[in-house]
Amino acid sequence: MSRKEALSLEEFATAPRKAPAVPAGEPSPRAAGGIDDGGADETKGGYDQALEARKALRRTKRARVKGETCFVNVHLDRPTKRRLKLASFNTDTSMQVIMENAIVKYLDELGL
Repeated sequence: MSRKEALSLEEFATAPRKAPAVPAGEPSPRAAGGIDDGGADETKGGYDQALEARKALRRTKRARVKGETCFVNVHLDRPTKRRLKLASFNTDTSMQVIMENAIVKYLDELGL
C-alpha cells in the first residue's frame, strides 16, 4: 500500500452499536412499539428483584468489611515475633491465623 492510498471506514469490521439505555421511569422501546414484552407487572417485578439483589450484595460487602476492620494491635517482643514468623513459615499459615487460634484457646481455657 502506498502513501496515496487511503482506507475507508467500510473496509474495517465494526461491531453493531448498542441500543441506548432507557431510564427507569420511561417505558421500554419494545413496549412503546406495540411488542408484547410479558406485561408491565413482570418488568416491575424484575426491577424489584434486581434492586433487592443489589441491596443484599451491599449488605454482604458491608458485613465482610466490618469483620475485616476488627483488629487487635498486639505489641510483641522480638524473640516472640521471630518465633511467630518462623511458626507461620513452617506451617504455611499466616501469623493472623496462629494469633487467632492462640487467643481463642486462651479465652476458652479461662471460660470467657
